Amino acid sequence: MCSIVEDDFGDDGGEHGMKEDTPQPEMVPDEMCRKCNVEPAVLKLNLKDPQCRQCFLNYVRHKFRASLGSTKIVRRGSRVLVIYTGTQENVTLLDMIRFGLEQDSFKQLRIVPVLLYVDDDFVSLTQEERMALLSKRLSILKQFNFPSYYTTCGSSKYTELPKDGNVSSTEYEQDEGRLVQILHAVRSVTSKQDLLQQLRKQTYGKVATGLNCNYVFLSDIGIDLAKTLLSNVALGRGCSLAQDVAFCDDRDNSVKIIRPIRDLNPDEITNYLQYSETKLDYVSNVEHFGDKPSLQNLTATFIDNLQLSFPSTVSTVFRTGDKLDAPKSASSQSCCFCGAFLDYRGSKTLFATEYSRLVSSRINAACGHGEILEKSKQMEVDAERAVNGEGEEQLDDLKKNLCHGCRNIFVDLEGNQENVISSTKK
Repeated sequence: MCSIVEDDFGDDGGEHGMKEDTPQPEMVPDEMCRKCNVEPAVLKLNLKDPQCRQCFLNYVRHKFRASLGSTKIVRRGSRVLVIYTGTQENVTLLDMIRFGLEQDSFKQLRIVPVLLYVDDDFVSLTQEERMALLSKRLSILKQFNFPSYYTTCGSSKYTELPKDGNVSSTEYEQDEGRLVQILHAVRSVTSKQDLLQQLRKQTYGKVATGLNCNYVFLSDIGIDLAKTLLSNVALGRGCSLAQDVAFCDDRDNSVKIIRPIRDLNPDEITNYLQYSETKLDYVSNVEHFGDKPSLQNLTATFIDNLQLSFPSTVSTVFRTGDKLDAPKSASSQSCCFCGAFLDYRGSKTLFATEYSRLVSSRINAACGHGEILEKSKQMEVDAERAVNGEGEEQLDDLKKNLCHGCRNIFVDLEGNQENVISSTKK
């Protein structure tokens, strides 16, 4: 173990350690906006000059438009499926889209937005709580005059939201019951949350295809993607990490997932809602299983605490994802559940994991040296077979078509795993 202590660095002590971000000087009363030098400043963002209300709104909206314009991924006149959740980030995105559509012909945002609300509140809320929250979300939705649709998580059906806001979920009861049954069959909370996240993505793709939308807009911002990056590393989803935090997730050739406000931070979102031209209502996000221990919840808590004292570090974590490249495969094999590139074959990391698991389960302290050596050779063979999906014969075909992250969900399933996975595949 390293014996170097703080005193070994001399008088500097822990100078090289991680320090809290230096607080920025407060805005001087009656200070003028440094951008236009005409209006009085109303806010000062971290590491930014004081800005007036209009200059701040222009700055944030420019970030949104620049992300779409610089990539040139979204074609002019495209139908775009915007996922509606009613949270602060989501309402900000919808208001920016509305503002862009109302501009003159030169600056006009040339897309056709279609809203989709994916209801998964039945997973953790009672029917009364679910209907009350749905009513509040629909009232917020009336602020935006966009065509809107409703569906439930894991379903391929969708219905247009009526103007009166009365939604009947009776036709989705079978899909909801099936999803609840599947979640009950998963032992760990980590796998429950991961499964729910993958099913939501599948729902986006199915409905987008049905509505002839080639793009899906999500309202993830930098801190959300920092959580995704770290949690996916812990979940063993390194093969899809680049797409999960990128501006464009193009693993599905027919429907691309876009994150147009990924460059915004929580401070900018909060101030945008405060200084926008119209009062914007929103609701808090419902975190299913958020009160239980899981890799995702622990990662989210860590990032939230980091954001309080080290916001620049959170940005660094998020920007690390931009340096990652999606793996390329000549065979173009992908996971049948999440669509990630299959890179398990010959993986030394997965071999070491499987071998360690076999050692923990098979080695007995009472075994002799010769028996241990024989078991060790057999475990090497078994570990390699497990990595390549060649364990139990009746499950070979299924495991060979799942990435490591989805295999972990599969391992946590109780009962008839084949039926469960096949019932949720695309």
